[in-house]
Amino acid sequence: MEDPRLLRGEAAFVDDIRLPGVLHMAVLRSPHAHARLLSVDVRAARELPGVVDAFSAADLGAEPPGIPFFYNPASFRPAPQYPLATDTVRYVGEGVAVVVAESRHLAEDALELIEVDYEPLEAVVDAYAAIQPGAPVLHENAPDNVAATMVYESGDVEAAFAGADRVISKRLDMQRYTGIPMETRGVVGHRDAVTAEMTIWASTQWPHTMRTVLAGMLAVPARSIRVITPDIGGGFGIKADFYPEDFLVPFAAGRVGRPVKWIEDRNEHFLTIAHSREQIHEVEIALRDDGTILGLRARHITDCGAYQRPLGLVNASLAATSLAGIYRVPALRVEAVCASTNKAPASAYRGAGAPEATFARERLLDIVARELGMDRAELRRKNLLTPEEMPYDTGLVSLEAAVILDSGSFPAAFEQALDMADYAGFAARQQAAREEGRLIGMGICVYHQLTGTGPFEGGSVRVDPTGEVTINSGAAPQGQGTATMLAQIAADELQVPHDTIKVVFGDTGRLAHGMGTYASRNAVMAGTAVVMASTKVREKALALAAHLVEADPSDMVLEDGYAHVKGVPTTRVSWAEIAAAATPGGNRPEGMEPDLESVQYFENMAAPYSYGIHIAEVEVDPDTGVTTVGRYVVVNDAGTIVNPRNAEGQIAGGVAQGLGGALMEELVYGPDGQPQSTSFLDYLIPGSLDVPDVEIGHLETKSPLNPLGVKGMGEGGAIGGHSAVANAVADAIEHLGCTVTRTPLKPATVWELMRSTGAAPAGAGTTA
Repeated sequence: MEDPRLLRGEAAFVDDIRLPGVLHMAVLRSPHAHARLLSVDVRAARELPGVVDAFSAADLGAEPPGIPFFYNPASFRPAPQYPLATDTVRYVGEGVAVVVAESRHLAEDALELIEVDYEPLEAVVDAYAAIQPGAPVLHENAPDNVAATMVYESGDVEAAFAGADRVISKRLDMQRYTGIPMETRGVVGHRDAVTAEMTIWASTQWPHTMRTVLAGMLAVPARSIRVITPDIGGGFGIKADFYPEDFLVPFAAGRVGRPVKWIEDRNEHFLTIAHSREQIHEVEIALRDDGTILGLRARHITDCGAYQRPLGLVNASLAATSLAGIYRVPALRVEAVCASTNKAPASAYRGAGAPEATFARERLLDIVARELGMDRAELRRKNLLTPEEMPYDTGLVSLEAAVILDSGSFPAAFEQALDMADYAGFAARQQAAREEGRLIGMGICVYHQLTGTGPFEGGSVRVDPTGEVTINSGAAPQGQGTATMLAQIAADELQVPHDTIKVVFGDTGRLAHGMGTYASRNAVMAGTAVVMASTKVREKALALAAHLVEADPSDMVLEDGYAHVKGVPTTRVSWAEIAAAATPGGNRPEGMEPDLESVQYFENMAAPYSYGIHIAEVEVDPDTGVTTVGRYVVVNDAGTIVNPRNAEGQIAGGVAQGLGGALMEELVYGPDGQPQSTSFLDYLIPGSLDVPDVEIGHLETKSPLNPLGVKGMGEGGAIGGHSAVANAVADAIEHLGCTVTRTPLKPATVWELMRSTGAAPAGAGTTA
């Protein structure tokens, strides 16, 4: 449904919002990673012709509002970020002052007139170094730079390790990278002079949450704020955050009495968008000699950056509670340490902790198989949970939900993926390639994904007197095809053509309550809310139709846009006639409320788990270290698939992001905290020639946790892609005596690994 309008160039993004008299905001950002902020003088900027306002944190009040955090474990030491730096800057790009002017270029010119006096301080950019004694301290309430420590435990870990035949330990690191949406962030704010309502158009994944947070920070009633999400050009989780600019734009609009717009440029994006992924995994596994897993023990150190915004602790929690995957692990203990560093704040990005945990586990399993002299597929096969064990309660509870695997046929999916990839024949192909001087490898990743998290989502279904159907949803999609999916669901219930249904998202003025789009929740939460609302509308419509044709409601059916008596299709009424009868003053049964609309909220804290098997086949150039992904197989189980084409598009897009993380994407910082990758010249992302065709197979194990039987699946490709490709590269080169323990596996990294043991592949040159 979305595609024709988007392909014709008829989309309306935040920057397309044109309001009379709009002003443009620019933010002065710190050039220092760590410095005391001694003074900020904006007077010269205010005097520049065309400048309407300029302000710093001093203008936000004696106690400026901090951005709230949503999770508060017992060990948490809050380090909230303020809209503008108050006394200290803690990362390059942190906002120090704001200019509002008649144009963006005038605003940026005025930034150069602001005088700021900094006293530079020593920075720390390595999470492990940050938590060692003597490291520079970011926040006084956390002198060890530990923002929180969360411990997750199940089973008797000490006994498992004491009784093991083999204990294998490894440190495995994942780098810092993030989502790169085509559309950067943007906010437009305008206060209506008549109603005093502040309307905000924002490229955000959670408009209702943005409204609630903003109302609290501005100290105004939530009813005085309306947030609207127009079209959004990608989000991937990084737009499910509350950023300083989300406050600064409406605050500035209120100060100047005119609309204010801010559009993030790509440099700002790299400096200040929510970063993600960066974790150190110190993992131990206890096993029997036959490969049976007895226990896992780990410490994860998550680089949270300089501050914790709403979801700042989520990655650490979800990584810890995802470590066991869908394997039978009788005992587990994970200590999740959240470290503060002089880097941009970290938050959720597609997968949110699951890619990190999956990399640590799946890379470790390959290392274990090699040390045991065991086939890596057999090691996994031996330890996979079976359908008879479902639902499987791990005994763990993350910051978001209890970790209970609701349904699945993990061994069946595993065998299907192995067959599709011809795993049995790969060893011979690999040996033949090596004899030709070629390095090929195959990587396996078994992943699972927390999806459809609560606590609720809202949806309304309305039929107008013209017979037109409109859905309002609290979801705020960014390209997932959710409108098509919700229209299909409503069309099935109402028996109308799905392409006649209008779907509206992300408008707090249309739906009172909503949560937004994140955690692969649209099909599960928004879909179920629409099913509930559609069912209510259908039941009322059948009662109205029965009244109009003088029949019993139980004798009425909906078919092809009409309601008719069973077996008598000529005795029928159209949706337009039914909806007209429902209006005030219409021909309704006695006691029936007017209108043909239902607003429903699906409340559920039990989150379904989807899962999948990813198998990648790669070739590594022995002379350059360049990796080419030649073949990619996925078997996915997300329960009921509402729209197969959309589902497969989500898988393929996620694989591209996972591949990018495995091979090229990295947000690099210098030792002084200066970002080194602030443009596409330095931050590489996969292009069309880097991503192979993705061969996809489906299983359909319905979830018992919602009436549709659906599980979310939008993040699976990014979770499985990173580990499958990394394991494939490792398989291609580890016979040379080197071990892959971190990503990204850039050409120079792979080249150096191949030569680290002095056993360079035959025919390889000696220079990069």
